[in-house]
Amino acid sequence: MDISTISTKGQVTIPKKIRQRLMLRDGDQIAFIEENGFIIMTKADLASLHEIQDIISDHKFKEIIAKVRRTNNNP
Repeated sequence: MDISTISTKGQVTIPKKIRQRLMLRDGDQIAFIEENGFIIMTKADLASLHEIQDIISDHKFKEIIAKVRRTNNNP
């Protein structure tokens, strides 16, 4: 488990080993998903989001996919 502190601007530093595991680069978008009192963070691409489909509700999953598609179509 890694711990990070929220800055006064609401920013959080993602630990290096997590950035490396998720292959996150400068400019990548991150999805924050609240599910049953937990926050799930993943790379905001369709492949990554499909991997977490089993741990979030169908309604929330469809909502997230729609948002990512809209974002990808409007850079």
